[in-house]
Amino acid sequence: MRPARSGAPRWLPPALLLPLLLCCPLAARGDCGLPPDMPGATAQLEGRTAFPAGAQVGYYCNEGFAKIIGKVNVVHCLSSGEWTRLEVFCQRSCGITPSVLYGHKKDIYIPVSYHPAGFVVEYECNPGYARNHSISANVTCLQNYTWSKPEVFCYKRSCPDPGKIENGHISIPTDILFTSYIYFSCDPGYKLVGKTSTSCYYEGNDMIWDDPFPKCQVNVPAPKSPPTPPHPTTANVPDTEGTPALQNLTTRTTQNRTVFTPPSTSKGSRLLPAVATITASGNTFMTLTVLLMMLVAIGYRT
Repeated sequence: MRPARSGAPRWLPPALLLPLLLCCPLAARGDCGLPPDMPGATAQLEGRTAFPAGAQVGYYCNEGFAKIIGKVNVVHCLSSGEWTRLEVFCQRSCGITPSVLYGHKKDIYIPVSYHPAGFVVEYECNPGYARNHSISANVTCLQNYTWSKPEVFCYKRSCPDPGKIENGHISIPTDILFTSYIYFSCDPGYKLVGKTSTSCYYEGNDMIWDDPFPKCQVNVPAPKSPPTPPHPTTANVPDTEGTPALQNLTTRTTQNRTVFTPPSTSKGSRLLPAVATITASGNTFMTLTVLLMMLVAIGYRT
């Protein structure tokens, strides 16, 4: 007779196994639970506490740590209910590299995010600046994971001496270094043709004045309008019957005055003094018109 077995049965009848699988679907598919802790990193759980097979969870490095390039930072839930294994991918590191006055870190260091203790970053000068080789252009990640203090190793470059402009002046308020301005003006009697100022800038590896220098040209006044000529003098001389006799007198005078003596208007007079006197300090002229009109008047009266 076989001895009786003690303990729970090692297998279940098929009639009981199916209801158990239906009641516990996560256990059947593999529930991985929370992902493992990683040194210097935090899992992105998004509020979840259970993960089915096939789920994945990523990590980000904590402050003061940096991800090592090439290391995996994602775990996967396997059907066995276990998470895939990860190597340590976050390590202590100095943070963002410090800013340097008039300079920037070299391009080879731009993609580097992991800076362990002792790591050195090199800098170079911005365009328009020159390097002072007696001062270090590097910073170092110290043992306490802070950066060494950077020094000012770049200085402004100078533009060429502006010299002088003909018939004008150049004003230099500060200096002729990069980004500085100079100003132009002209001597009295000259006008400025061009810009009144320019600044020191760079073109490739050369330092240049950003705008061409102006010129000072003679300021020629606008021509004056010619004087208006004097109008001719016109006098109406009446005859004895009241009929007007037009006499045109044209005179050219430079000073003093002009006097005209009209003919006598007496009815009984047979002789008409034909005197027209124009007195001036310059030339004296009597036009033919005056003479003809006087002759006509004399003939009319006779």
